[in-house]
Amino acid sequence: MKIGILTIASPDGGGTYQYTLSLLEALKLYSKKDEYIQIRHPDFPKLLDKDIVINKKNSILLKLKHLSHVYAGFFLGNPVPDIPAELLGIDLIISPTISLLPFHLQKPYIVTIHDFQQEYYPEFFTVRERISRKIVYKTGKFAKTVVVESNFVKKDVITFLGTNKSKIKILPSPPPSYLSTIKPEESKFRKTKEQYKLPDKYLFYPAQFWYHKNHINLLQALSYIRKNSEIISLVLVGSKKNNFENVMGKIEEFGIEGEVKYLGYVPDEDMPYLYKLATALVMPTLFESVSLPIWEAFCLGVPVVSSNVCALPEQVGDAGLLFDPNNPEDMAEKIYRVWTDENLRRELINRGYERVKDLTLENYAKQWEEVIEEAREKVK
Repeated sequence: MKIGILTIASPDGGGTYQYTLSLLEALKLYSKKDEYIQIRHPDFPKLLDKDIVINKKNSILLKLKHLSHVYAGFFLGNPVPDIPAELLGIDLIISPTISLLPFHLQKPYIVTIHDFQQEYYPEFFTVRERISRKIVYKTGKFAKTVVVESNFVKKDVITFLGTNKSKIKILPSPPPSYLSTIKPEESKFRKTKEQYKLPDKYLFYPAQFWYHKNHINLLQALSYIRKNSEIISLVLVGSKKNNFENVMGKIEEFGIEGEVKYLGYVPDEDMPYLYKLATALVMPTLFESVSLPIWEAFCLGVPVVSSNVCALPEQVGDAGLLFDPNNPEDMAEKIYRVWTDENLRRELINRGYERVKDLTLENYAKQWEEVIEEAREKVK
């Protein structure tokens, strides 16, 4: 069977890019019977031997077909039969990013749905974005299988799409191998610390600057700690999304410019060292189905202090401290405990290792093999 893997996530688009990398690595591990073909945008790296590039011309044509497909397919039940020639031989598409492309191409497909944030925080989206998401997420109704990473999202797929629970598979994704299998070099620690001018102790928060990432409440928590006990340094990485200027303004307003470092874009090879040099990972998000940085921190031996929303309690278990992300004082209390208690940090590190001991690419590949075998039966 020829299986196309849709790789269209942008490197600055959040966790779906890392998720796609892990999926490709897993699929390369197990199967000899199937032929995998990477269907990718030009800016996504080629990781499989065979690929089909969706270039700008392809993308424009597909976008022009968008409205006719949506109208004819979703509303009349009669999709437009117009498939790019190079994709005619594909038997099944795996789409790790929610997209209308599998529906446009009229091929059986498996889709991963990461979250339904728009249903919980519609104010974080424009009207156009909300309408677009309503349409795009309908792909979950037509998929042969819907893959999610938590029970929380499985329940949302059933609630918001009416998808039969038998079609939904829970497959937590491990971090990509460049993070999960690294063998740290001592010289690289020193070089990284000098290159980024890192403090001896710091909290690490890798996240795009979207509203739901809740940077401002985190800054308020650190400001609260500063007034009542001591200064805590924070290192931020992530793309400048729609809340970036607000966050930078709050750093100045709180007078904590000297304690917060924004590093901008950081190459993948430096990320493991930024984690391991950190005193703890903080994850203050208002909405997160599953947090890849939390898995990464567990793998790399970094204590975790996290928001208690959505699937995060399910993910963290007893391997981190949880706080209310809407309560900066609660957040401050949990951060301060981790920051000041070395024995607690050591205990959380050990629990984190235990939490991810079975979250390997090998096990992930076996889970995907089962999903693909089940889909194979459905497309015969």
